[in-house]
Amino acid sequence: MNYMSRSSLHLPVSLFVAWRSCLAILLLSVQLGVHAQSSSTVQLKGTPHDEVQKAMGQRKWPQALEQVDTYLQERPRDPQMRFWRARLLEQLGRADEAFAVYEELAQDYPELPEVQNNLGVMYASRGNWGQAKLAIEQALRNNPVYATAYENMGDILLHQAQQAFAKSAELNPTGAKSVQQKMLALDPILQLTLSTPQ
Repeated sequence: MNYMSRSSLHLPVSLFVAWRSCLAILLLSVQLGVHAQSSSTVQLKGTPHDEVQKAMGQRKWPQALEQVDTYLQERPRDPQMRFWRARLLEQLGRADEAFAVYEELAQDYPELPEVQNNLGVMYASRGNWGQAKLAIEQALRNNPVYATAYENMGDILLHQAQQAFAKSAELNPTGAKSVQQKMLALDPILQLTLSTPQ
């Protein structure tokens, strides 16, 4: 059997073209390299998104927030910058402002799972388990393989279980012994739940 395709018959021509292209790129690289070396003292800035990520990576929260706010003055609908703004507000202890940003962002971009996830965690931090569950469910509809959202859903369900056990004990105090045991068993697990949104 002959497995050679027709395109392989033109290999020598294509090699010649590739060789010429490589030579041109090599010459251009040498020219650019000389230029780059002569101006090595110049620091190039990245895009505004790069600069914000850099400041966040260095944990310079106020600086990053200032960069985000400056950018959003010209492009107020940018979902990535708005998301980062919410995260930065959280880092700065301004939870109410962060919550408002997440709510608006979730309305404008309901398809973004990270927004829904973080909104769910913020609802949960306020003890609003029902709204938290709805937001996390939306995150999982948008991204069914979102591991962090599944973890957060587990946390929420544990807290809802605690609420259900407490209601059961309230409604039936005489039969509350088994419920109390379940609540005691849940306590150490609940201490581990609902970390800061990712």
